[in-house]
Amino acid sequence: MSTAETTAARDGGEAPVRATARQWVGLIVMVIPLFMLATDVTALYLAMPAITADLAPAGSQSLWILHIGEFLTAATMITFGLLTQRVGPRRLLLGAVAAYGLASLVAAFAGEAETLIGARAALGIAAAAFTPAGLVLIRTTFRDERQYGVAFALFMAAFAGGMAAGPAVGGFILEHFWWGAVFLINVPIAGVLVLSGPFLLPRNHADPTVRLDVASVALSVAAVLALVYGMQEMADAGPAPAPMLSAAAGLVLLALFIRRQRRAAHPLLDLALFRSRTFRTLILVLFLLCLGAGFVDMLMAQHLQVVRGLSPWDAGLVLLGPAVAGTVGTAATPLVARRGPGLAVVLLLVAGLVGVVLAVRLPAASAPEVAVLLTVIALLVSPLMTLLSQRIIGAAPLEKTGPATAVQEISASLGGASSIAVLGSGALWVHRGVLRQEVSSDVEPSAVDAAAETFGAGPAVAATLPAAEAEALTQAADVGLTVATQAGYVVFGAVLLLGAAGVLLWGRLMRGDHVDRRVDDGLGAGAEASRPAQDGRLAEDAPEPPFRGG
Repeated sequence: MSTAETTAARDGGEAPVRATARQWVGLIVMVIPLFMLATDVTALYLAMPAITADLAPAGSQSLWILHIGEFLTAATMITFGLLTQRVGPRRLLLGAVAAYGLASLVAAFAGEAETLIGARAALGIAAAAFTPAGLVLIRTTFRDERQYGVAFALFMAAFAGGMAAGPAVGGFILEHFWWGAVFLINVPIAGVLVLSGPFLLPRNHADPTVRLDVASVALSVAAVLALVYGMQEMADAGPAPAPMLSAAAGLVLLALFIRRQRRAAHPLLDLALFRSRTFRTLILVLFLLCLGAGFVDMLMAQHLQVVRGLSPWDAGLVLLGPAVAGTVGTAATPLVARRGPGLAVVLLLVAGLVGVVLAVRLPAASAPEVAVLLTVIALLVSPLMTLLSQRIIGAAPLEKTGPATAVQEISASLGGASSIAVLGSGALWVHRGVLRQEVSSDVEPSAVDAAAETFGAGPAVAATLPAAEAEALTQAADVGLTVATQAGYVVFGAVLLLGAAGVLLWGRLMRGDHVDRRVDDGLGAGAEASRPAQDGRLAEDAPEPPFRGG
């Protein structure tokens, strides 16, 4: 008897029905738009020069074109997590894909920057609806433990693969067509899912009794927007008053949001999710990993171009290996999940050690050596990131999958934004200190101050100086950025060590929650966690499954 059958027999139910070929085809049709949605994120960077030349965006409009979609995705995720229950996952998914296709069509033929900003905003909102609806469909369709692990990994790998393939796909399109084709290619892909979804995706299960608290929606959107905006602006401009005020306002609004969820008759987010120690631990570990990963990626991209003098294309080739490895590692998540928490801890520790080796070797390492070390780190960490997401969602009852997905997504988004804003600012402080220590006293203090403003300012400032001063300033700036990057990867290794400790705590919690550790339900939560308590709320610390059985 399989573990899924054992669990079903224990709970007095029938064994989960294995997914059919039609349901697997439905999954494939569903993840293709996700792949294209992910390519948009990175392909847009390549398209910006052509967009700027054509639409001539004024002031900060270029930044809004780039970031407004991501801001609104994070801000509306909690709302769509609840709407997944009220509207039903299939209906919400098909509506999101239809909106995604329509917004892509508007973006492709936008004649002014304001229209493109509006279309990008609609794309971000559609993405926020797509993720929770898609994961609810996967969890309800693939009830067999191993099939669920594979389906979840494929869903996440589609996003990782889209991010990795974005520059290549975008580069090919821009080489042969105008910039609008980057968006236009999404329209027929969205159309395929809208037309085939009613036949391939499971029946819609809506709960019209679910109520949407408008005040909670407004508080959640405002809180996340203010937090993410403030952190990203601090990452770009440093601790300026306006971004700091925005982040502080976001924290205040978040506190008001939590207070309202405790008192509202129909809360937008059921705070009972956080009663589970496992859920809280996994959210914290995911946040830590995103906190450690975000700023080192930024530092390495700067180091390759500024210090080593690589062109954007050559730097992209160095980073292509890690991007592909991240996709492969994500797809391999079920293999890691079957080996238990011990393997997860070993992978985190080894990845952290490789990060420290990269830090030590960085000044003398060749570009291929850097690429290999980055690839190893990505291959080791990516399945754990995916597994954390899977277990966070699985730790919630089935009917709370949408809200749990929203919490997981926002935790990752805030971790990445905090990484660049907080740890990135620390790395910039290291860069400035080393630059000022290394630079020759012959260089004008004003030039030193200008070169210390950002990581990549050194070459531009040096170009305005006499040859001897330029060389001295360039060397000092290179040393500063190199030391900052080295320090970043040491911090990254320390964060992975904390993550390993979190996984060990997770395993301890599960051992304490289970009498028979040989049983696994395959969804990441025991049968008790899949049912509400008698009073309609979650049972505190509902039993979690063993780490095995992705």
